[in-house]
Amino acid sequence: MKNIFDDKMADIMIGEAVTALLDEDVTISWAALTDRLRANIRGETDEERVRAGQRAIEEVGHEMKIREQQNNVVAVHRGLQPDKLH
Repeated sequence: MKNIFDDKMADIMIGEAVTALLDEDVTISWAALTDRLRANIRGETDEERVRAGQRAIEEVGHEMKIREQQNNVVAVHRGLQPDKLH
């Protein structure tokens, strides 16, 4: 049960961070989202929200790695060097 609550809280933290970025007219990116999540938990006093923010950062980081791996597979398939894409 706690895991479901933690997942929902992490999703809420991600939603709040995305909403804040949109309100500030910031381009949404993995890096911007991660930075915003870190900033949000830096000043947070609620332990559950801090934990949820940390979980959200882990989820975003995991998603970034998956996307990078997918891009590398596509690049190799097209005959490109993945390290030359950045």
